[in-house]
Amino acid sequence: MSKKILLVTAELAEKLVWRYAAESALASDVKVLPISVASFMTSELLINELKKIKLNGLSMILVPGLVRSDLKSVEKEIGLPTFKGPKYAADIPLVLDNLDRIELSKEKPACELLNSEIKASIGKQIKMAEEVAKEKLSEPHNFLIGNGKAAVAAGKDFPPRVIGEIADAPLLSDEKIIEVARRYLESGAEIIDIGMLADREMADEIPRLVSTLRDNFEVPISIDTFNKAEIKKAIECEIDLILSINGATIDEFQNLDVPAVLVPIDPKRGHYPRAPTEKAEYLMKLVGKSEKLGYERVIADPILEPVNRGFAESLLSFYELRGLNPELPILMGVGNVIELYDADSIGMTALLVGAASELGVNLVLTVEASDKTRGNVAEVRKAREMMTISKLRSTVPKDLGLDLLVLKEKRKVFDLYNKNVEKMAKAIHASAKRKFKLDPKGFFKIFVDKSEIVAILYAGRDPQIVIRGKTAQEICDEIIERGLIDEIEHAAYLGRELQKAEIAMKSGRSYLQEKELF
Repeated sequence: MSKKILLVTAELAEKLVWRYAAESALASDVKVLPISVASFMTSELLINELKKIKLNGLSMILVPGLVRSDLKSVEKEIGLPTFKGPKYAADIPLVLDNLDRIELSKEKPACELLNSEIKASIGKQIKMAEEVAKEKLSEPHNFLIGNGKAAVAAGKDFPPRVIGEIADAPLLSDEKIIEVARRYLESGAEIIDIGMLADREMADEIPRLVSTLRDNFEVPISIDTFNKAEIKKAIECEIDLILSINGATIDEFQNLDVPAVLVPIDPKRGHYPRAPTEKAEYLMKLVGKSEKLGYERVIADPILEPVNRGFAESLLSFYELRGLNPELPILMGVGNVIELYDADSIGMTALLVGAASELGVNLVLTVEASDKTRGNVAEVRKAREMMTISKLRSTVPKDLGLDLLVLKEKRKVFDLYNKNVEKMAKAIHASAKRKFKLDPKGFFKIFVDKSEIVAILYAGRDPQIVIRGKTAQEICDEIIERGLIDEIEHAAYLGRELQKAEIAMKSGRSYLQEKELF
């Protein structure tokens, strides 16, 4: 576009609009209307104010995305294409720099159109990369895990496959197994792992666990154990992947036709190499031995250690191993780091999956064994997709159109506060003074139930009505429409608590009524 874009705004947002417009390579100008807030713009005001200025040299007009005016009438009167721009000034450069990618609308904000377009584009790119990789499935460094429709392709030409481990699976009921597996699959897991117990053998439970998963899902199933009896039972149950075989058990499974993960330890001899080179060389020795024993497909796992327990050395062992064999399939289990670190998992996951991508790791195993790691399967999957797009575009994992930012933001979105307003209006420092007054209609008890907010109206000890909703707004609207509240103090209190509940639900935090979130 050679002509300028006219950005229309209101007085309070003027400085922000100028500031963000300057970040775009596209030429633009700004028209400030004589109102304080952009959402108050009317079509009449827009027409009257735009007629006062020269419009030659302009290609189109963008009004704030929050405006509800009839833009068709504005375009007809002004004679220039008029569309909705972004809702917030901070998104102006993103929209301006991508105008050639979206078909602007008079009803839907440009930022929402762009987000939809970016997501669709990313989905197409990832799907195309998978299709291209499938053409190379016959290459020796690629392979299938599982059979039939459930089979998952893995290897050098495919992005790292995500394995979700069901921790302590033998102790769980069939219903719980199904619940966890479904959550993992909905979160993006491509293989479901049965995590056995380290301190006891429970081979008799394996048929139940495998059949429960097979009867309910079309997905490859792996088993995580060092126990020989459990591995043999899993093979009898036609398991799709074995995690893991070591130096003490490798001789037990000659002519193994199930893909198996090898780890560089030998408990029988007390051999636990830690030096990166020693660990990588021992793994290669096990790989060579597996070939002589007739193993059909092996995957190496140098074992990622927890932080402060050899993490840096163990990460280097992946590098050493990849140097020794560029074609060997490698698995990385990130749970040792994430689960054993009292820090938010999102950033750690992004970095670990990024490292895995650079190292040519083919399978990433994670587990949601505690509340603090709940949602980690989805985090690993999104990090994997970020690295896939990053590699396709030959860029760093930034400005991809998807991210792992949850509590922090790429850029702050805010309205500038003009302190001069305090010269025209009385400024008051707020303080809590009022005592809570019981509402004659009753009181509400608020809960978060998975993906819904629940508000229960009580009269004394007796529940009167249960209201469920996805957002605080939905609950508030229902309460008001039904006339379930009388006191303004109660209304203000409910608004605060319901919004806290929504934030907790979206961020994965615990919600307890009247308790602070952070």
